[in-house]
Amino acid sequence: MRADPMNGRVFDISRGCVDDGPGLRTTVFFKGCKLDCPWCHNPEGKSFRPEIAFDRGACIGCGECEKACPRDRSPDEWIAGWRAGCKACGKCAEICPSGARRLVGREMSVDELLAELASDLDFFSGTGGGVTFSGGEPLAQPEFLFACAGKLHKIGVHLAVETSGYWPMKYIDKICELFDLVLFDFKQLDPSKCKKFLGVSVREACRNLKCLVEAGMAVEVRITLIPGFNDSSADLAAMAKFLSGQARRPPVRLQAFHRLAASKQDLFARPYPYASFQPVSEKRLAEAALFFS
Repeated sequence: MRADPMNGRVFDISRGCVDDGPGLRTTVFFKGCKLDCPWCHNPEGKSFRPEIAFDRGACIGCGECEKACPRDRSPDEWIAGWRAGCKACGKCAEICPSGARRLVGREMSVDELLAELASDLDFFSGTGGGVTFSGGEPLAQPEFLFACAGKLHKIGVHLAVETSGYWPMKYIDKICELFDLVLFDFKQLDPSKCKKFLGVSVREACRNLKCLVEAGMAVEVRITLIPGFNDSSADLAAMAKFLSGQARRPPVRLQAFHRLAASKQDLFARPYPYASFQPVSEKRLAEAALFFS
C-alpha cells in the first residue's frame, strides 16, 4: 500500500494507559501547542520542532555525540554550548551508547503511525480500550489527526482526543464524526487570568465545549487544580456554574497539580516555572470536588 504523504509530528507513544479513557489504551502524544501553560506536565510537547533531551547523569563522556554532529564546531565550542544552533537532526542521539541523548519529536506518516498501533488492536478489543490522541495539542495538527482517526474509526477502534479546546469551531463536525470521547482540559473562566497565564482568550474554549455538548458528543471535563490560577473558591464556583448551565452537564474529573515536570528542566536546559510550587493535596482536591457534586 502506498504510504500516505501527509505527515505529523509525534513525541511519544505510550501503551497500557489507564487514565486516558475507558479500558487499557495506547496514547499518542502530538508535538506542539499554541498555549504556553507554565505548569505543563509535558513541556516537551509545547514546541512543534524536534528537540534533543540530554541526561547529563547518564553521559559517560565518550565524545561520540560530538563526532556525529554535522556542525563544524571546535571541542571548546561543543563543551561551552552544544545546543546553540542545534537543529535536532538526531545524529547524536542515534550514536549515543548510554542513551544520554534522545530525540524528542519525529515526523510520521499516517500509515507509519497506524503500523505502530497495529499490534495493539487485539489488545484493545480484549480490554474495551482504544487509542487516545494527546499532546501537546492534537488539534494543532488537524489534518494529520483526522486522517489517522479516520482510518482507525473505519476498523472500529474506540477513539478519544484530549484537548484544551483552543481551535477553530469548524472542527466540531469532524470531531463528532470520528471520535467516541473528548477529554476536555478546562482551564479557567476568568478572562484576565487566561490572558495572563495562557496568553489567550477564554471564549474559544468555552464556545467549543458548549458546541460539543450541544452536538451530543461524549465529553469528560478535566480540571487540573493549579495553585494561584484556578484553585480558589471563586474560580471553582464559576466553573461549576458554567458547566451546570450547559444543555447537558458533562462529567467532571478533578486532577491535582504535581511538579513531576520539574525533572525535565535539565533535560531541555530550560527552567520549569512551577518547580517550587507545592503539589495539591488530596484534602484540597476533595474540597474542590464539592463544587461539582
